[in-house]
Parts: sequence; structure tokens; C-alpha cells
Amino acid sequence: MNSNILAPALQIRKSDCECDLEAVTALMRELNYPTTINVMRERIQASENNPKLCTMVAELDGQVVGMIALNQVKSYAKSETATQVSALIVSQNHRGQGIGKRLIRNAEEWSQNQGSQILFLTSGNRVERAPAHAFYEHIGFEKIGYQFVRKLK
Repeated sequence: MNSNILAPALQIRKSDCECDLEAVTALMRELNYPTTINVMRERIQASENNPKLCTMVAELDGQVVGMIALNQVKSYAKSETATQVSALIVSQNHRGQGIGKRLIRNAEEWSQNQGSQILFLTSGNRVERAPAHAFYEHIGFEKIGYQFVRKLK
């Protein structure tokens, strides 16, 4: 028997607030991002209503196991239009299966269709983020600088 027939089907699609809200909220919490269902509802709905934003989910046999959030930005300093990956999460139980790579490929496609020439992301420098950093470099991202943050009053 062909083993591909039994292989789980992975689908990357735009998120749907009604269907994906709880799963996306759970993924955000899995990486210790403090959030609530109501906050995530607002974020997903904003993504659905703004052509410069996109949230996609990875669905494996009907279960959301990953997500990526994108934000197209125009740099004042450079002429290139860029897309920022503002969130990329694959469920702990599904890492190492190529799901993150597929999410990034779909992000690249969406970004290019929007006219972006660059895809970028920022990540915290906590020790527990080291595997994510290795993943980013493995799939072709370059570490080129620092992120400086200042909280506003």
C-alpha cells in the first residue's frame, strides 16, 4: 500500500476568526505571549480587514498546528517595501516536520504578491529562543543587526 495515502494532509490557509480564534490564542500562549481570546479576536479581525496584514494558519488533518502573522511596511530610509513576520509559531508537538518552512514559503508568496522585496523578523535574545534562531538561519534568514526598544509612557 502507498504510504502517502495515509500521510496527514497539511494545508496553509488564511485564518478565519470564527474557526481559528481559540487555536491561534493557544499557540500564542504556548510561547508565553500574554493574550486573551478578545485580544486575539481583535488582531485576527484587523488582519482580515486590512490588505497590509495577513494571518495564516497551518492545519494538519483539520487541527491548527501553526500560524504566521505578517505586516507589510514601507521603509522611510530604503526604497524597498518589506513584510515583517510579526509572529511565527508551530505547536511544540509538531516542530521539526517542515511546517515552519511551509509557513515561511507561503509568507514569501503573499509578500511578493503584495509587492514586497524583503521578508524580515525580529526575535528576542532569550536563551530559550536559540532553537528558533537556528531555524531562521537554516532557512535562509541573515542576522544583520539589533533591535532597540523603548517603552513609551
